Amino acid sequence: MHRAFEQYTAKGQPSGALRETAASMRAEIENGLRLGIARVDGRVVAMVKHKPAADGTLYFGRLGVDPGHRGRGLAGQFVRSLRAQADAEGLAGLSCAVRADEVGNIALYERLGMEIVERETRTSLTGVVLAVVAMKDRVIR
Repeated sequence: MHRAFEQYTAKGQPSGALRETAASMRAEIENGLRLGIARVDGRVVAMVKHKPAADGTLYFGRLGVDPGHRGRGLAGQFVRSLRAQADAEGLAGLSCAVRADEVGNIALYERLGMEIVERETRTSLTGVVLAVVAMKDRVIR
C-alpha cells in the first residue's frame, strides 16, 4: 500500500504511511486498530485504518487506494461500509482528518455526507508539519 501514499513524497511532504511495516501494523492491531482491506485477484489494492474515537465516532485514516485501481469507487465503498459499522456499534458516525491541500479527497468525503469541522496542523511521522482539516458526518454536532 506504500504506492498509494508515494504521491506525497513528490510534493515534499512524505506520508508517515511510508514508514509503516507489517510489524508496526501488527502492533497497532494489538492496540485496537482495525483494518479494512479490498483485494482484487487476491492482491490488496486498498485499505483503511479505523477505530472508535473518544468523541463517540468511528475514526478512519490512511484510506489508500493503489493508483492503478483509483476511480473505481473503492474509497466510497469503504466510507459507506465504515458508516454501517459505526451504526452497528451505536457510534455517532464517522470522523477523519485530511490534508488540507487534498481537495479531491475532501470533496469526496463531502459528497459522502461529511463536512469540515476544524482546521489545524499536525506533525506527521516523518516530521513534516501539515495543514489538515478534521471532518465528521454532517449529522454530528
